[in-house]
Amino acid sequence: QGLRASLSAEIGSHIALLASMGRAPWIRAALCATAGATLCAAATEAVKDFDIVLYGATGCVGGIAARHLAKQEKLRWAVAGRNAAEVKSLVDELRNAPETSSKPEQIVAPLDPAHPESAAWVQRTRVVATAAGPYSVHDGEVLVKACAENGVHYVDTSDEFYWQRDMIDKYDGVARSTGARLVLSGGFCALAGDLGAQLAIEAAARDEGQGMSGPEGVPRSSDAGARVDSWLEVYNGGVSAGVINTEKALKNASFPKEWATDPYVLAPSIAEFLKVDTSVTGLGKLAWDKHEGAVTQNIFGPYDARLLRRSFATLGQAVHYRSGAPPSMYAKWAAFLAMHPRSWSSLTTCPTPAILRDGSWRMRVRATEYWESEGSRSATVVLSGTGDPGYAFTAAGLAEVGLCLAGRVEGCLRAPAARGVLTPMGAMAPDGMRKRLEAAGMLRVEVAEQEDAQEAAAVYM
Repeated sequence: QGLRASLSAEIGSHIALLASMGRAPWIRAALCATAGATLCAAATEAVKDFDIVLYGATGCVGGIAARHLAKQEKLRWAVAGRNAAEVKSLVDELRNAPETSSKPEQIVAPLDPAHPESAAWVQRTRVVATAAGPYSVHDGEVLVKACAENGVHYVDTSDEFYWQRDMIDKYDGVARSTGARLVLSGGFCALAGDLGAQLAIEAAARDEGQGMSGPEGVPRSSDAGARVDSWLEVYNGGVSAGVINTEKALKNASFPKEWATDPYVLAPSIAEFLKVDTSVTGLGKLAWDKHEGAVTQNIFGPYDARLLRRSFATLGQAVHYRSGAPPSMYAKWAAFLAMHPRSWSSLTTCPTPAILRDGSWRMRVRATEYWESEGSRSATVVLSGTGDPGYAFTAAGLAEVGLCLAGRVEGCLRAPAARGVLTPMGAMAPDGMRKRLEAAGMLRVEVAEQEDAQEAAAVYM
């Protein structure tokens, strides 16, 4: 006990010293190098003015996220952006809104790669949440770099796999050393699918609490791995400007040709025995699934699939993954848009209130775990929600991941907490995040079926 007290006092003195020097980055970097990531992270957070700074808040997704954050009790936060007039206008609106519980401060901060000091304000916050995409076009690296170097947590809504890979290569090691958690894609495209995959894997586990991610976060897998099929059955919402702009950015992007077809492009350090897929989505133009029926490509599938394989790699899971949609999803989507004719002119910007309100989505995720001598066990999880998924869910998801990283949501982070460049489920506990998102009215989760089979693993593996 005496030794423990002595060590606690020693650690406390380091934290106090680092906190007192928190505005001197070179001193903090030197101390972090000797103190370790855990102490560095604890000390760095001791000097913060804000829980969250929301960058890009004056855009469509950013504005919805800002209104979500304003409803949180006792949140210390700020709105940030490039345009002073737009930032001030949003802050004034939020401060005067009757539903606002926490009034934001404002930060005007154009991002300039040639002048790193343009992101000096990052040191003032525990978390940076940014909606200013496409990130490969709008200098998103400036914020990633600043957060990684300063031990500040980060979340975005990025889709650009080539930019994400570049951030992994450059800043994963840096973030690990400073204790930063840099979460890629906290919007609908990855958060819902990532959560669904992990919930389905856990539901398919033979023994309660013993899924492919073992106790206390220690990775383990069944003898012959697993298969996860994710089908987007309903997507009723506006045409996402983010997806359109990402596709435009992709046409002008420069990256190694093999990255486009590498299913593990976002998991460059994955162990060889975990590399079980050979294509990005696992589907051709049209296929037949014995549970779902006819399936085709999901327009968000390539984004989800690459990111989810980083989750599988982080958690030590050997998973065959397929991402697609039944053809009927597109017919339903077209019918939904036809029922909202006045929204056509705004489909590539910010949806009308009717689109945001009337939208809906449903995703069915089936996981099967295999054992060499004992057959398999499957579970199907259905996630669904109301409101425009590409805007309402994406904005609220960005905000909720930020709140989790800021320590505002109990039980939402994995223990022990991972650090580095992460996916949503690489950083967060699936059950804790499910409970939070359900409580926030963002989704519903139903375990539709569980079944055992004496199917040979070789059939699928």
